[in-house]
Amino acid sequence: MKKILGLSFLAITLFSSCKKDVVTPTCTLSATSIVGTYKTTAATIQADAQSPVVDDYATWAACEKDDLITLSASGVFTTSEGATSCTPPTDPMTANWSLSGNSLTITYMGTAIPAVTISDFTCNSFKVTSVDATTGEISVSTMTRQ
Repeated sequence: MKKILGLSFLAITLFSSCKKDVVTPTCTLSATSIVGTYKTTAATIQADAQSPVVDDYATWAACEKDDLITLSASGVFTTSEGATSCTPPTDPMTANWSLSGNSLTITYMGTAIPAVTISDFTCNSFKVTSVDATTGEISVSTMTRQ
């Protein structure tokens, strides 16, 4: 009887002390991993680096908050209305995109729009930061994969 209890105790101790390692996949920013459809889920603005951060997203209309941005594997950037259309509807935009390091460049009708910086990239979201070269205004948007 003591052997059975001892073996039971040993088995319980062994199995309870074994933990499965939780493997969290890492998502590295690349032209392949960023491909997908996104929606803006937060947006802030600062007049300059010394100014307070203002929640710009709170001022957006519902019809703007559900708009979609798609980055295709073929390098095409498109925007589209979400389920709630603005009146008048926002014109869809098609452009080209490229990624170099953490710098995303959109080229629209042959003209490169000033590059934005990608940060906090995960498999499901990232932040986009742009700084206006003339005014110093800083815009940060959170893009969430749909």
